[in-house]
Amino acid sequence: MLSTLFFAAALGLNPNNKLITPGLGTRAVVRTQAYLVNSEPGEYLVGAYKNAEGDVPGEEIEGVRVNPPKLFLRDSRARRVVLSIPTSSLKPGPLWICITENNARKKSRSSSGSQLTVLTRSCYQRILRARRSSFLR
Repeated sequence: MLSTLFFAAALGLNPNNKLITPGLGTRAVVRTQAYLVNSEPGEYLVGAYKNAEGDVPGEEIEGVRVNPPKLFLRDSRARRVVLSIPTSSLKPGPLWICITENNARKKSRSSSGSQLTVLTRSCYQRILRARRSSFLR
């Protein structure tokens, strides 16, 4: 069996911080850094995905706000990234945060013949925990 591993970019998520809890509102905020890993500079996309059967990234979560919305990586300089994830359509449990090459920058060189475009994506699992309600007495 031949196994090839591609990394274009990675997110610097704190490995000790695997749990995400919503704040006082209905959104969970994840702060991270993105950086290149043995790849050429370019535009990348960061998103959040629901957990699919088999414990893999599934459907993209709607309404995720990513700042900055356009992420350009170059050299070995890390860029700060903040994700604001709505929790209203999610249930507590695993979710995925992924960084992917921007498909729009891949241009076709030839209109004839078959081509294979490989987009690389690095994903990291986090666990969404329901916010504990505390009552003031």
